[in-house]
Amino acid sequence: MRRKTFARLAITACGVVALALSGSAAADEQTPQPVLAASVIKVNDGDSIEVRLDSGKARVRMSAIDTPEHDQPYGDRSKAALKAMLPEGSAVELEVVTQDSYRRLVAVVWKVVEGQRINVNETMLREGHAWAYRRYMGDARFCDFEAEARDGKRGLWTQPVSDWIYPPEWRFLKNGEIRTLPTPYAETREQCVAVMGRAGAATYTPPN
Repeated sequence: MRRKTFARLAITACGVVALALSGSAAADEQTPQPVLAASVIKVNDGDSIEVRLDSGKARVRMSAIDTPEHDQPYGDRSKAALKAMLPEGSAVELEVVTQDSYRRLVAVVWKVVEGQRINVNETMLREGHAWAYRRYMGDARFCDFEAEARDGKRGLWTQPVSDWIYPPEWRFLKNGEIRTLPTPYAETREQCVAVMGRAGAATYTPPN
């Protein structure tokens, strides 16, 4: 298997960009971040893409949102929504927050169209293609965006409540960390805010 070469986080773009890698994404979301120009090579799923920078290829994980996995309800549709928004060759700007354990850039992705900038992370959330990623966000507005999409029955929120499966819970099940998915309930903004920033934050009532 050929090994792909990806850009490291220390990137030269109009000078050397120095990023502090300590701490969580949530701690840095509300402060100005380095902005890198890039073009989209590939959409991997609903919240991750591959891009080309001046310095080479890089993998990008979109910050503050989490989309259904490919094998869970709505996973394929979430990926399709992002592909429609970011076709190959799309010009984007990355506000880099940090680098994750998989050496992906964690970033706010902005689509650039005729000088206009569209926040792709927020758009995916507002249109109901993603959950607010409770553990890795520091801004309650993401709970607002999710609630608006849920109340408006957009995207994944058109599904039966039984299919409202918070992606980390799905991954816990697949990894054998839990035996069954907890029983889902009608999610609310208040519950989203209550667990914001907590490690392993769940949105479901634990099973008896």
